[in-house]
Amino acid sequence: METKIKVSENRESRLLVNYSLDLGRDLGISKFLVFAESIQDQRYILQKKETEKIVFLLPRKSKIKDEFYSECSVIYLPDQQLSRSEQFQLGLLIAVINNLVEHDETVLCLTGLVGSLRLDNLLITNLQRDNKWFQNHAYETVPVDILRSREFVRLLDISLKLAKQGREGKKIGTIFVLGDQKSFEKYMKPMILNPFYGHPLKKRNIHNSDLFETIREFATLDGAFVVDNKGAIQNAGVYLSPPNNKQVKLLKGYGARHTVAALFSAATDSLTITISESSSQVTVFFKGGAILQFNQD
Repeated sequence: METKIKVSENRESRLLVNYSLDLGRDLGISKFLVFAESIQDQRYILQKKETEKIVFLLPRKSKIKDEFYSECSVIYLPDQQLSRSEQFQLGLLIAVINNLVEHDETVLCLTGLVGSLRLDNLLITNLQRDNKWFQNHAYETVPVDILRSREFVRLLDISLKLAKQGREGKKIGTIFVLGDQKSFEKYMKPMILNPFYGHPLKKRNIHNSDLFETIREFATLDGAFVVDNKGAIQNAGVYLSPPNNKQVKLLKGYGARHTVAALFSAATDSLTITISESSSQVTVFFKGGAILQFNQD
């Protein structure tokens, strides 16, 4: 029975790929974003493509065969489970920032449930048409050294994991600030003695997997984490006091933590990631606007 299911799912993926390529050619779409964890799907897509440009979206822990790299581009996403729409949101944003897709270009996206190893969903989208942030904000102002960085994706990974797991059965709410601390120190005030002061950079770097439990513990404190552009945590338990900005318009339902994170991003060149304690929603702010949202409930 299991073999029959795998054969059926493999056939479904291939039929969807064939249909999508034909549809894209009929519509004049040349860019495809594909969340394909299966090497079989990756190989089949690359075999069937003609002039199309393929961008694979993969969890960081996934691998792709070396011989595929010359035929495609690869974007690595957080390892935490993302919905189909979240895969598209994050994948498209990173693709635009890395000049793999134009912000006003129509793209065909294929995806499936994380871990299912099959494709089951098709979406045709245009960021400028369908994404409010690309309509209302100048994306060129985003510091590409932040959004192109492994640090941004790693912080998202940590935030999504904290939002999903919490601590000892209780939800966690906190803020991560990613950027150059020296440029926004005037809007920060330590609430406690810096728990990361004096520790080696390697031990307080977010890429160090052993650091996660420490982050989880300090996430229960009021205040924010400050992370530099190389991934080192500079401080925790920091009070953020950005100036008020009437141009920052928040959606209904946002609390004090989201308001502070949005205002701080508007006043600085930093990017802020907020975990809502009430809803476990993870929101990324830049220049006062919410550019990404991930729902964990």
